[in-house]
Amino acid sequence: MKKLFLYIRLSDADDDLSSKRESDSITNQRALLYQYIKNHDELQLYEAVEFIDDGFSGTNDRRPSFERMIEALKNGESKLVLCKDFSRFFRDYVEIGDYLERIFPFLGVRFISVNDGYDSDDYKGTTGGMDVVMRYIVYSYYSRDLSQKIKTVMRSKKSRGEYCASHAPYGYMKDPQDKHKLIPDPVAAPIVRRIFALAVEGKKTGEIAHILNDDCVETPAAHFNRMHPDSKKHRKRSPKQDWTNYSVQAIIERLEYTGANVSYRCDYRSIMNPVHHQRKKDDWIIIPDCNVPLISQETFEKAQEVITRNKGRADPRKLDYCLRSLLYCGECGRSLQRQSRAKRIYYKCDKSRYSAETTCPLGEKFYEDDLETAVIGSLRQMLELLVDHDKRIQQAAAKTKGSMDNMKQTVLRLEKQMKRNQSERLGAYERYSDGRTSRDEYLSIRDMLTEENAQMQGQLTELQEKISALEAKTDPEMELYGSEARNLLQAENVTNEMLLFFISRVKVYSGMKLEIEYRFSDELMKELEGLKNG
Repeated sequence: MKKLFLYIRLSDADDDLSSKRESDSITNQRALLYQYIKNHDELQLYEAVEFIDDGFSGTNDRRPSFERMIEALKNGESKLVLCKDFSRFFRDYVEIGDYLERIFPFLGVRFISVNDGYDSDDYKGTTGGMDVVMRYIVYSYYSRDLSQKIKTVMRSKKSRGEYCASHAPYGYMKDPQDKHKLIPDPVAAPIVRRIFALAVEGKKTGEIAHILNDDCVETPAAHFNRMHPDSKKHRKRSPKQDWTNYSVQAIIERLEYTGANVSYRCDYRSIMNPVHHQRKKDDWIIIPDCNVPLISQETFEKAQEVITRNKGRADPRKLDYCLRSLLYCGECGRSLQRQSRAKRIYYKCDKSRYSAETTCPLGEKFYEDDLETAVIGSLRQMLELLVDHDKRIQQAAAKTKGSMDNMKQTVLRLEKQMKRNQSERLGAYERYSDGRTSRDEYLSIRDMLTEENAQMQGQLTELQEKISALEAKTDPEMELYGSEARNLLQAENVTNEMLLFFISRVKVYSGMKLEIEYRFSDELMKELEGLKNG
């Protein structure tokens, strides 16, 4: 049975993403597509296969299901794709034109966008795809204008002191009568007051965390998970996660507990790189006396003085170092703490600061120079294998490039000839309709051209399959890592940035046993491990 691919995407920008296990948007898209299939008899002969990207922006280059679907199309597993609208499928108007005018026709794929009323079969032999591009450009400008208007409205609401975030800060809950106002959370509010009281007494953030853990006080993440069991927020965090000096400090530094609303604390670097960074405090919008305060302004200021005093002066050696953000305890998963004031810098797990119950190597010191030697040494070995593997791939690719180029030229020639034959067939029909030629003559020309095109279509299909097979042998992941691997192997000094490019984390166990988690795909790791063991 032939397959029909359904592409469904929910963006992080879609409403209420965090409140549903599988968003209504996904459900609605699926229902729309299956209803379309039901209304078209020819589509009911296909087996529907779903590709769903839940929580990925359309501008995101890494849409896993989309990539799998395109790969399956290249492999000839389907010749028909159905989606809700262009905005779900394409990132921009350039990509629309690329797929509709080049990629899909090349692969022989029929593409249907339900809400846009677009079916590529309606545009065969035309440049209808360009009309679609122009419509999408207009839509994009409209969307940007609408987005700007929404931002203006939100800024106006925030300036009036309305709370506009999706969730209330820990210690508060949204007023059931007015979602833009906050009221004290009867469970969490006393915890917030206790934290500030301990801070004013002179307790350090780590000491406060230890007290809360000893008293089995629920962490903010665990509290949120219990109150919002269907939310995706904090989903990856363990509900048993301990209080830390960081979680305590985050509460002490929140001005909202004085009753103020604070907005525009952070912003995003770009749509393509949705990583937020902290704004300067002068750029924040702070509206006092919006909600019931949990603490007084005086208490807040005293707490700030205490934690600022307890922080002490920053050690320059803490600011930039090779293994920054990479080392984790292999037992509890907590980030190892760097002890930079010692004569010989070392790392240790400090879970005992927050909890008395642990199996971690608490007294064990992992010296920085030993760790750097081990991590960089292991990485260099892995990258040498990767570079050798990349060389073999490039050599194989060089051998096939010539034949692939020839095949692509043949494809273009065949496509042009088929278009000419189609034009000639239409011309013959016009002459017959005008009475300038006989019916027999027209039928003879038509049958000849139809047979020629059928033969050329067979050649096209064969060539396209060969080209797809050759292109499948190229490895974009190797292209990504290959040049960076060569740079690191040639570098005299390996930087933290270099390590973070290849390594996601290093788990450290007792006896300085290391488990390095690379950013490579599972497939590439298998290949490299095979080369290593071979």
